[in-house]
Amino acid sequence: MDEVVLTCVTTLAEGSNNYVEVAKVKADAKVRSYFRRTLFKPPWEEPTWAMYFQSRRSQWEYDENSKGVRVRSDLTRQIEDAMHKKRRMASFPEALYTAVLKSGTQLESSSVIAAAKDSEVSALPVDAIEALLGSLGSKPEGTDILMLQRHLDASVKVLAAVPGSLEKKGAELGAIMKFFDLVVNFQGDTTEQRIVIQRLLTLKELCEAADREMREKGVGATGTKALGLLASAAPYHIMVLAIAGLGDKGEGDDVKACAAFLERCPTPILEGLPAETLLKLAVACTKSKALAEVIVAQVAEACAGSLPSWTLDDVSKLLFAMAKLKTGGDSPKVTELYGRAAEVASSNLTSMSETQLIKVVLALGRVPTCKEFIASAAEEVVNNKMATMAAPLLLTTTQGLASLGAENASIAKIVDFWAAADADDAKLKQLSGDQLAKLAQVLAPVAPSHEGLWKALGARLVDQVKTLTDAGKASVEAAFPEGAGPAFEGKDKLLEAVKPPKKSESRKRDRDRDRDDRDRRDDRDRRDDRD
Repeated sequence: MDEVVLTCVTTLAEGSNNYVEVAKVKADAKVRSYFRRTLFKPPWEEPTWAMYFQSRRSQWEYDENSKGVRVRSDLTRQIEDAMHKKRRMASFPEALYTAVLKSGTQLESSSVIAAAKDSEVSALPVDAIEALLGSLGSKPEGTDILMLQRHLDASVKVLAAVPGSLEKKGAELGAIMKFFDLVVNFQGDTTEQRIVIQRLLTLKELCEAADREMREKGVGATGTKALGLLASAAPYHIMVLAIAGLGDKGEGDDVKACAAFLERCPTPILEGLPAETLLKLAVACTKSKALAEVIVAQVAEACAGSLPSWTLDDVSKLLFAMAKLKTGGDSPKVTELYGRAAEVASSNLTSMSETQLIKVVLALGRVPTCKEFIASAAEEVVNNKMATMAAPLLLTTTQGLASLGAENASIAKIVDFWAAADADDAKLKQLSGDQLAKLAQVLAPVAPSHEGLWKALGARLVDQVKTLTDAGKASVEAAFPEGAGPAFEGKDKLLEAVKPPKKSESRKRDRDRDRDDRDRRDDRDRRDDRD
């Protein structure tokens, strides 16, 4: 999609750097054709296009007033980089800072700031800016016109200085949001247009600063209260980043309350987000049940709407994430997403990498409505990937395909392939003890009567029994619960070896270990006494 839109805007601009109306982009024949052939629907409405361009700020400049867009030029980037560098490198205004410290009243502070250069006010330390916001935050007493004018001028300058002061310090998201709150409440009931306008401009800059910070570093230790403030006030494309950061904030009601702000954004508009951002939202849902309960259905619907335009890598990552959901994974919208993903994956099976295929089959293998795709994936594995696939990857792939059952011809061939133990490059020989145990757990219910498989796999398991970790032993017990399941030579010996020790034996080993520790300590003490 990105190439189609870029070509469209470049063509409509006719070599100029003028803004192109989004309505013209929407009406472009090639754009309409792409939506019809790839997404199977008409082009987005203008609010979704606005989301598309605003959420890709490194590539596009979007003008809200004209509803126009243009490609972000190198010159624009250079100008912005120069501005940020100038802010960070600004000299410390020692004289102004001293004067601010000495000002003891609102009137004195107003006079000092009103007479100062804008660049010097922006270079003040953030603690000075915070103090000035507090000092100038209330309307001055009296009716002296000159005094009121100075207070107004100073108020506007301090508001305008907030972003520069924060950038000079290299403030993180938490500090940015602290000042966001201060600016929101600065002279909150004023009707003075200069202050109202500057407050909006400053808040816009702080939103952009928060956007940059979240894209580069995430939300870090910023709390849900601050994230909720940002989500409630920021444009949609910034709000979603704040909500995506809730995945690491626990399971409390504060997380749910903050996540609920996503409902303000109509789902079709979310389709305009980059796949990277929608992926962040999906991954966040896997980390927090509280978050998933509120937004997973909406996120799934938005992903389904734009999924055919995603790369295969992003599709596989999304499915791998959705498979980890602790709640909401069986909702109708998630099921619909799985169906759409199966359609996309089916048309790209032959071009999928092994890693992409594994992620897709692990997710869709558990979805009954996607059985047709899983059968196609199994056929692709047998015909083009099985022979060259590394054994651990084939194990994971087998796990994802096993839901087809032994009656599926491709699964039968995969089982036969695992059973080929005599070959020099036999896959079983390339698996660790724990991996062999996992394979047994996967195939025991699928091919319990396959004599060749269990002769080979059983022999390898018995040979590797001493290497099994607790996880491997658990897989063996799951494969052969209470001795049931496929039969093979050495099975009883294997099960005896993985059986948990009796409590009395365990206590005896603990006592013996404690006694050995005491004996070693006594020996050290006697040596120390002799020394």
